[in-house]
Amino acid sequence: MNVHPTSPATRAARAGGFTLIELLIAVVVLSLLLAIAVPGYREQVRKGYRSLATTALMDRAARLERCAALDPVAGFTAANCPTFPSNVTDETGNTALWQIAISNRTATTYTLQATPVTGSPAAGDTTCAVIRLTHTGARSATNSSNADSTARCW
Repeated sequence: MNVHPTSPATRAARAGGFTLIELLIAVVVLSLLLAIAVPGYREQVRKGYRSLATTALMDRAARLERCAALDPVAGFTAANCPTFPSNVTDETGNTALWQIAISNRTATTYTLQATPVTGSPAAGDTTCAVIRLTHTGARSATNSSNADSTARCW
């Protein structure tokens, strides 16, 4: 029995699956989409981590300003100034992402600095290796090469 390639029997046999070429095209398209989407997703996650750091710096600065207002003579070194947690954690509170330090702390000046905790998800952010905020409100940031990256980090 001769079956013509366009006969109903042939079409019914082919309708049940994909050809190897169709499958390969689907895999290539999916790979291209992933190659574009994954780096963009990772950058958005890094921006979220940076936001946690800058928010923590602003919060600590506000607390320092508040305590300095209560004791203008002692300023930022007043005994009533709160101690701050040195780590900024993720939303679960289990993973430390940023280390916050206060330097140049006198009665009238301070510098807050956030650096990623080694081994944390934020440590992979080479764009914002150090984020700083001073008593004047000056914001700065440097990347892993010590070049200015303030615009991208704040």
